[in-house]
Amino acid sequence: MEKEKILGHFAGELERLTAAQVLDRIVAAGATGKPLATDFLDPCQQRTADMVVSFCKGFKQVTWGGYAGAERARVLVFPAEKQQTAADVPVAFIKAVPAAAAAALSHRNYLGALLGLGLRREKIGDILVAADGSAQIILVPEIKEFVLANLQAAGKYRLRTAEIFAEDLVLPEARTREIKTTVASLRLDAVASAGFGISRSKLAPAIKAGHVKLNWQTAKNASVPVKAGDVISVAGRGRVEVAEIQGESRKGRLRLVLKKHY
Repeated sequence: MEKEKILGHFAGELERLTAAQVLDRIVAAGATGKPLATDFLDPCQQRTADMVVSFCKGFKQVTWGGYAGAERARVLVFPAEKQQTAADVPVAFIKAVPAAAAAALSHRNYLGALLGLGLRREKIGDILVAADGSAQIILVPEIKEFVLANLQAAGKYRLRTAEIFAEDLVLPEARTREIKTTVASLRLDAVASAGFGISRSKLAPAIKAGHVKLNWQTAKNASVPVKAGDVISVAGRGRVEVAEIQGESRKGRLRLVLKKHY
């Protein structure tokens, strides 16, 4: 396996880091004959992992985040002669319930509480927050006991935690809204402004502070162009998917169909 040749297919720093991590696991899986899983990867990183495995003859992968449609998932790599399924991908589940009604609790509150315990983001999968403020947290099994013992509060609310299992998951109803709009250009700030209802002048400091992501990677430039299928997120405001680019309007503006995910 020519590691540097494979890494040469990836230009971005995050892509190369992800590719290197997947390659390390493939090498180890080949040496031991045992399947090995990555940490949780976002969809962009999952695509990188898929490409890496496609370059490595004799290996396969299974991607699973604990439920069908999970955004963040682990990639299990293994020698092709082995047979592995989603059930073999190691994930754990915890439910956190606030001691009092806490509809104001959000994904951001729970993630902040977990990171405040010193955990790394890649050890945590999706966090499914219900209308009553309770959350179902998916994570790597090796930190499960630590989280059960130490996750005592989120925001201003005390929490009770317990282990649950995949069959116990209750998936929240997906909330989306279609937005038909026009923009002067496909610049990130122009499309984000239309999708989130935020002025471009207010988006500028959010981008500078690292609060805006494009395809799950921190956006560094307001002028970077977006394309159909791209996903833009702003901290605390959900995500906007560029569903369609429908050409120019009579006034020369670009007509878009956006999907706002709450």
